[in-house]
Amino acid sequence: FETYNRILNEAINELKENEYKELFATREPLEQNEHVVFVEDCQIDTDLELLFPDDYITNVSERMSLYRELDQIQQEEDLQRFESGLRDRFGILPPQSTELLEVVRLRWLANRLGFEKLILKNGKMIGYFISNPESDFYKSKIFSHILKFVQQQPARFRMKEGHNKLTLTCEPIASVQAASELLRILCEEES
Repeated sequence: FETYNRILNEAINELKENEYKELFATREPLEQNEHVVFVEDCQIDTDLELLFPDDYITNVSERMSLYRELDQIQQEEDLQRFESGLRDRFGILPPQSTELLEVVRLRWLANRLGFEKLILKNGKMIGYFISNPESDFYKSKIFSHILKFVQQQPARFRMKEGHNKLTLTCEPIASVQAASELLRILCEEES
């Protein structure tokens, strides 16, 4: 059901940007509206261990329920309450679980910066920007800021277009925390 809802939301947003663009043209200009949402959700693909270990939460159904609850969290305060609840019930979080909670923050930042997908593997991060080249995202203030930021640090960043996808690669990125810090800097610089 959750996957169906996510796919449905993506399809609706695509229709808003393409076929029914004129109906939604009364929006504020992008320069004036700082809180435009271009990406509903960002997929994270990683070779890092992000989980609640079996020896931390022994009950499988409880672990699955907590994963679902974590996926629904949208606010920092709620995430902190969730983390506090885990500590109260199960003790100090293992490193894999701390990184799992940090990946939620990473998704929020990636959404804000227009990434549909992030890959964290082999010590680097590859971000896939919105696949629709006609998206208003590419005319936005935030995209201009990302371009400027990348141009100022050419040794660390590479932008590339291939298979009709624009990607941003950054090295070295060894953890979810490091990726979050980088995207947080991009978000703060943009504001």
